[in-house]
Amino acid sequence: MFNKIKNRKIRIAVVGCGRISKNHFGSIETLNSEYELVAICDNNPEVLEQHTNQYGVPGYLSIDELLVSESLDLVS
Repeated sequence: MFNKIKNRKIRIAVVGCGRISKNHFGSIETLNSEYELVAICDNNPEVLEQHTNQYGVPGYLSIDELLVSESLDLVS
């Protein structure tokens, strides 16, 4: 039913860059030996640009575009 993830980090996207997102980003950074932030999604272009520049990952204004474009294991 589910494939186990072996020999690589878990690929994560964060959707929404509001107040609580700093906790998600911080957890991903803390556990960077196991998790990899690969994309960010937010509907505010200015906030999205700030976070994509800070984390060096692609940004999406639409969750539909994110899910079509990225290979993810987890969405937060």
